[in-house]
Amino acid sequence: MQNTVHVLQLQGTGNEESAFENAGVFSTQAQAVEKLASINAEYVDVDYVVFTLNENARIETHTVNA
Repeated sequence: MQNTVHVLQLQGTGNEESAFENAGVFSTQAQAVEKLASINAEYVDVDYVVFTLNENARIETHTVNA
């Protein structure tokens, strides 16, 4: 049996500015996108989107054998 997981990663959230850090693991890509939107919603005090998919945010898809 194989399962697919989607890993949301954000750049610049750790000690190294250029490194991507995991922000969550999800069973669907839609869930990962929703999480990205909720993270950006936390930055209400800025006038721009902090994390943009395929720029400083990415979703990696992996197949895990069970």
